[in-house]
Amino acid sequence: MKKLLIYLLPVCLLAGSCKKFLEETSPDEIRPSSTDDLYALMISDAYPYSSSMEDFSDMLTDDIKSYGMPRLTNGELNTAYSSYYENGKGIFSFDPLELEGSQGTAASSLNAWKNCYNKIKGCNIIIDYVDKVSGTDVAKNALRGQALLLRGFYYFKLLQLYCAPYNGTGIDPGTTLGVPLILSMQVSDEHVGRSTLKQTFDQVEKDLMEAVTLLEANYTAPNAFRVGHIAAYTLLSRFYLYRGLDADMDKVIDYADRVITERPQLTLLKNFISATNTITIAGIYEQARSSEVIWQYSTNSKNMTVFFPFPTSYSGLHAPYAVSDELRNMYEIGPDNNRRGDLRYAYYFYKYTKDGVEYPSRGAKAGLSPTPGEKGIRTAEVYINAAEALSRRFKSQGNDADRLKSLQYLNTLRESRYDTRNTAYVQVDIQQADSLINFSLAERRRELSLEETFRWADIKRLGLSVTHTFIDADGNSTVYTLPANSLLYALPIPVTAIERNNNLVPNPR
Repeated sequence: MKKLLIYLLPVCLLAGSCKKFLEETSPDEIRPSSTDDLYALMISDAYPYSSSMEDFSDMLTDDIKSYGMPRLTNGELNTAYSSYYENGKGIFSFDPLELEGSQGTAASSLNAWKNCYNKIKGCNIIIDYVDKVSGTDVAKNALRGQALLLRGFYYFKLLQLYCAPYNGTGIDPGTTLGVPLILSMQVSDEHVGRSTLKQTFDQVEKDLMEAVTLLEANYTAPNAFRVGHIAAYTLLSRFYLYRGLDADMDKVIDYADRVITERPQLTLLKNFISATNTITIAGIYEQARSSEVIWQYSTNSKNMTVFFPFPTSYSGLHAPYAVSDELRNMYEIGPDNNRRGDLRYAYYFYKYTKDGVEYPSRGAKAGLSPTPGEKGIRTAEVYINAAEALSRRFKSQGNDADRLKSLQYLNTLRESRYDTRNTAYVQVDIQQADSLINFSLAERRRELSLEETFRWADIKRLGLSVTHTFIDADGNSTVYTLPANSLLYALPIPVTAIERNNNLVPNPR
């Protein structure tokens, strides 16, 4: 028991909220005594309710553009945005030293490694301790199921950031490095080395599969701030899509279909348009208005101002970084206010105007709601996951039923996103497999833009290159290219983690 208590105490000191949930039995023993105590501890230490696991990956992608520093009318630099410019320039230029946190000004914001492992620690406490407290078997299994799902989610996040893609060119999952697998709360002086990519993916799969079984039988999430079996289905659909084996496509479709069977709802964006035909900020993650939120976490990104200014502070100035023209131009904008076309452009981004031209500046999927974030799981994702998997299976097997079902899912999603008040949605009909795959991927980018780690993970699994044109404070342009299948697909592990663990092998670069 001594090891257990040594471990628990620092966790509680870091998260002061958990003190009141623990029963003090002696000067040397502090421990939770019931499933209610553990549930409270799980909310504070395992769930990421108000935590952003990472908010920098979009800066690495083709969804963001550099504009340089704004200038005053007399030509002098306007330094109001200097911190955002400095925070982003090393990341935008794919500088490994900046990404590992050994130089630059945004090191703490790049440490998703620490953020994830802190939450994994909380999950392990719940998993290891749940059989030591009082409570019903149903309550214990519900706790274990949620903790396993969350642990799998965090390890999957680490894989998306710090590891090579499982099915990437030249990658052998059996020898390529994954991340350290810490699966117990027990304290040990031994520093944990990195497991292989296959071992790490296998552990995520194991955690999510066990979570599904436990949550189906023992727990219904009371709201979208807790994870239940539908969230587990969605994460499994995401997991198999990103693992990307041919045999995985059947599993992507299976788990996506399970979600659609139980939770088919998609939010009709046309209902966000006011009676006076005006567009006001309304987010797809606003639970009071959106029916498709399965799980929601983090804080509203409008308050995350490391790389982007607060949305209302532009005042006619270009921010140093904003939404790229490439992403902006992927949305089909209608001809007038009565026929607005793809409403995602209107509702998924904050805008600002410069010299009479409107620019999308950053994501707005949580809208004006002051607290809840715009990360998590939405029903829309499984429609896209299934559509892509079906299109890939159509290419490999030639069954036209897969093509038709892929188109059905794509058109169902798209119709919910278009302004159909005065113009009927025109269904997409694609005959050729590669064209259908490419359309599914484009729809994925439109729908899931600036959300979670989706675009960065897609760039990796698809083996894409990214070219950034960086504009410095003097207006000079420099082109930086992340080549296809780059070693930097596996981002540098933070230098602080390497310094703490002499068995932690850095990523090559």
